[in-house]
Amino acid sequence: MNVSNKQPAKKERLRQELVHGLKNGNTALILLIIVAMIVLSILIPNFLSVGNIFNLLTQASIIGLPAIGLTFIIVTAGIDLSLSTNMACSAILGCIIMRNTQNVFLGVLCILAFAILFGCINGFSVAKLKMVPMIVTLAIQTLNVGISNYCTQGTSIAGLPESYSRIFAGSIGNVVPISVVVFLVVAYLMHLLLTRTIFGRQLFQTGINEQAARVNGVNTTKILFLIYFIGGCMAGINGVLTSARLNSAGPTMGPTSAFNNIVCSCVLGGASVWGGKGTILGTLIGSIIMAIITNAMNLMNVDFFITYIIKGLIIVLVCYLDVLRNKVTIKEH
Repeated sequence: MNVSNKQPAKKERLRQELVHGLKNGNTALILLIIVAMIVLSILIPNFLSVGNIFNLLTQASIIGLPAIGLTFIIVTAGIDLSLSTNMACSAILGCIIMRNTQNVFLGVLCILAFAILFGCINGFSVAKLKMVPMIVTLAIQTLNVGISNYCTQGTSIAGLPESYSRIFAGSIGNVVPISVVVFLVVAYLMHLLLTRTIFGRQLFQTGINEQAARVNGVNTTKILFLIYFIGGCMAGINGVLTSARLNSAGPTMGPTSAFNNIVCSCVLGGASVWGGKGTILGTLIGSIIMAIITNAMNLMNVDFFITYIIKGLIIVLVCYLDVLRNKVTIKEH
């Protein structure tokens, strides 16, 4: 009798755990990735090859690094439209210095410094001058594009030291790309920053209600400045890895359209454009999903413009899902 009673109870507990897991956005996304990988491996014979898997992860790192920076910004209901162009512009300026001096260390420092500078301009404008994030970052985006094209005249900066690509575009054991390792390490550190520090707690407080956070003693000006600083850091790291992989730097490295993949990764991963929500793990998973879409479209030789249409529809769907998530949250409270 006791055994028969325990059996339904055990099944009910398993059912509740399954339902709870499916309600978790990250769990649902992981299941989506697994299903997509199985389907695509059937449709595309070489999709699950070791080379393509690491190529896919490399693409995810290119999307994911700036998406990590954007996650911090979106938590405060902000936006940074300049992330991809910041990456390209900073890489161009740094690579010009690297080419002229043949000094890899100096070139890398300059790439990071220029990216952080643009991030700080955004942060100062939003935090101190109270400018609208969308407008000021659009202005910096335009500035980046202008500087990039002026400095390159539409061509790429080549003639970089061979050691640059060897160091930052190599692989560990000739298998795992350096960019993937850097991406995962940075993602872990940013996850700790967001979840295990006072800064992270104050960031979410600012995102939920900036005025209330300020009343509770949170230096919201400092918080808003730092998140754009972090965005600049992510753009700089991405600029180093991308220019090293290409062994050059040019305006096409960071087209304004690349921002679509970045913001999709964040919102797919659970970050809300309304503020107050976002996780690094979710963003990492979202960037992998966007990389899978791009990779699969390329392997199936889908027209470039068709890929744009698909991604545009995904953005609309993702925004609608964000609205639904917020409605559910409001009803629960």
